[in-house]
Amino acid sequence: MKKRFTLLFFSIAIMLTAFGQNRMVLFEAFTSTTCGPCASQNPAFDALLGNNSDIATSIKYHMSWPAPGTDPYYLDNPDENNNRRGYYGVNSVPHVQADGNYWSGQPGQVSQGLINQMSNVASPFEMQIQTELSPANDTIFVTTLIKAIDEITTNLIVHNVVVEKYLYNNPGSGLNGEHHFRNVMKKMLPTASGTPLHAPMSDGDYVILENYWVLDYIYDIDELAVISFVQNNLNKEVFQAAKSSEDPLTPIYSLDAEVLSVENVTDANCFGTLEPSVTIRNNGQVELTSITIEYSVNGGDVQTADWAGSLSFLGTAKIALDEIVFDVLETNDLVIVGINPNSSTDDYETNNTFTFTFNQASNLSGAVNLFMIFDDNPEETTWELLNSSGEIIQEGGPYTTPGGMKIEPLDVSTLDCYELIMYDAGGNGMCCNSGDGYYAVIYGNNQTAFEGASFGDLERNQFNYDPVGVTENIVFTEMSVFPNPVNDVLNINFNLFESSDVSIHVYDLQGKVVFETVEGYSQTGNKEYKINLDNLNSGIYLLKLSIGEDTFVEKITVR
Repeated sequence: MKKRFTLLFFSIAIMLTAFGQNRMVLFEAFTSTTCGPCASQNPAFDALLGNNSDIATSIKYHMSWPAPGTDPYYLDNPDENNNRRGYYGVNSVPHVQADGNYWSGQPGQVSQGLINQMSNVASPFEMQIQTELSPANDTIFVTTLIKAIDEITTNLIVHNVVVEKYLYNNPGSGLNGEHHFRNVMKKMLPTASGTPLHAPMSDGDYVILENYWVLDYIYDIDELAVISFVQNNLNKEVFQAAKSSEDPLTPIYSLDAEVLSVENVTDANCFGTLEPSVTIRNNGQVELTSITIEYSVNGGDVQTADWAGSLSFLGTAKIALDEIVFDVLETNDLVIVGINPNSSTDDYETNNTFTFTFNQASNLSGAVNLFMIFDDNPEETTWELLNSSGEIIQEGGPYTTPGGMKIEPLDVSTLDCYELIMYDAGGNGMCCNSGDGYYAVIYGNNQTAFEGASFGDLERNQFNYDPVGVTENIVFTEMSVFPNPVNDVLNINFNLFESSDVSIHVYDLQGKVVFETVEGYSQTGNKEYKINLDNLNSGIYLLKLSIGEDTFVEKITVR
């Protein structure tokens, strides 16, 4: 069961008090400690929001311009500050976006009348957030409850933003004469992309999201808070926001057990067996003491497992299920249903069913290699390769070179179904919280079978191997990528033997696309492409060149 921590001197619970009526108005402000107009407009803007704290709030994203670009709050988290700037297409400071697309302008133009007008727009959501620190004060845990009170037909995004509510005269600030800073963005959880909120939702439907962040670049821990909002990425409208309060998070239903997630499964399968483990969570007001789990694959025989224990509100339990055998189809569904909580009827049955969809494993041939880029803790990375009998036929790690690269040939010389298990002893995969890392299985003509980075304790992948396979149709040769490391322009040259679609993607090591271009259908001959990467931060990235059905992957370093 996941352990949660209560901090006596610091406890934030976020709850909107005018449920079902008005919005909490959100102002996303773009500013900089090197911007003179920001210093002249922000004080009155902040004072106006302070006088309307019950109906309005703000998030401040700090920018690197104007020169000299030394804003400390920008430098703390440049990627996510830049992400929101790019999202709205902001090209000057000071600038404000109000409820996403409702109004935009400068902070000095925000008025009481505007705030009142926006607050009177009804919202289809109620929101609560509970935030806690770990006993060591090094991690913040955020639990967000979003309840629909109207019909929602469009998929939306939930953003949880950690801010410092008030900072005064920190080192590097004050270049423009400004010394007081409000609601400075520190971290967007889990990333700047937010968390999908899937439609449809009806009145009474809800979701509970749990996030955490290992604290970094915090100036005053007593000023930590979280601001959350629900946004439509299609038109950028913000439907609701919520900010810090001392009100506790309140369950919606009395008896409410959720089938939360499933583990020990793979996205592709060729074994024809699964031994899943399912996590349940008590979302209700009363203690959860029992539940029955039913599970099946592709509509086959239903197997059951009974659980008994004691879970208070938001408590979780992991239940190991017996092996289930099935015929592997091209697309497969593992359906898990929780029934009879506390030998009674669940008050909210919508979250009692969890469906995990997985595919038939790919067929690989030719040389198969495990390609790895290590994070800052390579000693945490190990792996195993199993055959269809469950025997470990090859293993590797731990490793010793932070940020290093390793290619391990996999011993798959015989026709069989194989499973590769990647382990991380630190529980955070090969990226994100401990530097940038990545792995991929590459086969044949540099094709990618599967890849991963952030996977917690372990990640499983299965594949079929045929040593004969089919004759490879070589589409390109003479591939060269230079210079590497690169400062600005990266050159990609190759000889194309067969007319094919060509696309180029560059990923950071959290899997986010930072550059892409679809060249479209290209005729045979020598090809030369130049891609400008001067807008990227220094670091390690992955270049993926797709030519027809073939893929070329290479690590590149941007200086």
